[in-house]
Parts: sequence; structure tokens; C-alpha cells
Amino acid sequence: MTDWNAPTDRQSGDVRLSGERQTPVGLGATEDVFVAPGSIDGTLHVEDAEYVFTDVPANGTASDPTVRKAITGDLEDGYVEDVPGDVVLRNVEDVFVAHEAANALDASGAEQVFHDDGTAPTAVPDGFDVTLSGWQHARETRDPRNGILIRGAKNDVHVTEASRDLTVYIIGWDNEVRIEGHDGDVTVFFVGRDNEVRVGPYLSASTAAESGYDNRVAVDPIPPEAVIETSKDEAFDHATIGRHKLTWQEPTDKEWCPNCGSEADAVVKRRQKDAFFVFSVAIRSYDDGGVSYECEHCSPHAVGPVSLSEDERRNVLR
Repeated sequence: MTDWNAPTDRQSGDVRLSGERQTPVGLGATEDVFVAPGSIDGTLHVEDAEYVFTDVPANGTASDPTVRKAITGDLEDGYVEDVPGDVVLRNVEDVFVAHEAANALDASGAEQVFHDDGTAPTAVPDGFDVTLSGWQHARETRDPRNGILIRGAKNDVHVTEASRDLTVYIIGWDNEVRIEGHDGDVTVFFVGRDNEVRVGPYLSASTAAESGYDNRVAVDPIPPEAVIETSKDEAFDHATIGRHKLTWQEPTDKEWCPNCGSEADAVVKRRQKDAFFVFSVAIRSYDDGGVSYECEHCSPHAVGPVSLSEDERRNVLR
């Protein structure tokens, strides 16, 4: 129980502070609190919390504002979206504060504060065309224009056919984003913990800032199919009756390329065969040739942007 010495509004479940006009407004005894970009026109006071993950510098002056209205009850998570004044959080677990969420942050009552002041997303607060807020939601979207914003926990976003640079901004915990496509750089900002962004092999991705811990950005390895020009089955299918000299590629399990010496995801070996065929079956072999190797870095048949400049990548994939 949290005693505010103020008029109280008892609620249950998730609660949203949106359009509140009696400020300072208090919110207490919740699990997690998620504070959206541009949601507090004043100071956010965290009087008691375990962890605060924040993109707002925690250098606000500690004070004891007199709360005019308090929201209590059997509460779960809190979502702060539109308050024209101060907000006071008391007896909460974790707090997740987005960039430009408040004019100032007083987190002196938190056990630990996570804040990365290296850089900030440029698309906040209203520049994202894909947004997801809440708990255990899922969305699939095709080729978003500029960015993805997730606020909450255990949400899942799947992007297909990405073709441009994207910003991914995650505020919360245990969220997952999967991005597939053939062009673009993915820049990720984390405010929270245990989130993951995974991109396909033809995209690049990096973490720009992490106000939290145990977040992950992963890039799928280049598949062998991206380097193989002709498989063995395809080569033999074209050998009907007569003598044929065939060339094909097969995947290997090597982690570095014997040809160029680079560490590589997709090393394949090139094989050759000179034989007399009857309906794709070699009846007599003249020369089995040698074995040569190539990878996504040195193969002239590699599909995707693995060794091209940004301009070359766009031209090739048009």
C-alpha cells in the first residue's frame, strides 16, 4: 500500500497516464513503468524503484512535490503518455524512460540507473512509422520507411523486404525484432534489458546506444546458396547424351577461405568433371579436375552486398 496523502483513483491491471490534468500526478505500486517519448511536460520523479533504464539524463533536482492526484490499486504495468506536468513514481519495480520523455528526471530514489549518453535516436518522438506498445503483441510489416518503436515487454516485430536504412528503438524488456531484406543499415537503440534485434545476411546492423544490459544485435551468416552459381544436380541435369565438361559448387564447413584467406560465412568448393554422359549419368570419366575454393568475399557469383559499396549494392539489387 502506498500512502500519498492525496485524492486517489483506484484502478486494476495496466494503467495509462494519458490526458491527466491534475499534476503532479502520482503512480504507485506497479510492476514496470514505460514512459513514452514526449509524454511528460515537467519532471519525472522516481522515489522508489529497483532499476531505471533511461535515455533522459538523470540529473534532475531531487524534490518532494505535493501530489494532487494519485493512482493506486491492484496495478500491473504503467504507461505514461500525456501529462502536462510532473509525475511521481513510488514503490515500482523497473522504469523505462524514452528519449525526450520528460523535461528532467530525478532518479535519486532508484537502486541503479542505466543511461548511455553517447548518442540518441533522431526520429523520436514522432518519426517512427511502425510502433508497438504493450505486452505480448506481434506485428509483421513490409519495407517500413524509416523506423520501428517498441515500448513494453515480450513484443515481436517481423519486417520483410527491407530496402532502406532503418532505426529500431526498443524501450522495455524481452522484445524481439526480426528484419529480412536485401539492402539497408539497421541502427538500434536499447532502453532496457534482454531485447534482441536480428537481421538477415544482406543487411548490416549495429547498436548505437544501450541504456541497459543483456541486449543483443545479431546478423545472420551468409548462406552457401548466395555463393553457389550452379549446384551439382543442376550441372548434371544439363548433361544428356555425349561428352560434357561440367562445373559446379558445393558447400563446405570451413570457417575461413583457402582462396582469399578471409574468415567467411559461406565457403564453397568448385568441382569439375569431364565425362561422357547418358541421360545425366557419367558412363566414362576423362578428368575429374581439381578442387578450388571461394567465399562470399572473393566469389564473382556471390549474391548480395557482402563485398560491395553502398552505391554498388543498390545498383546490383535493382
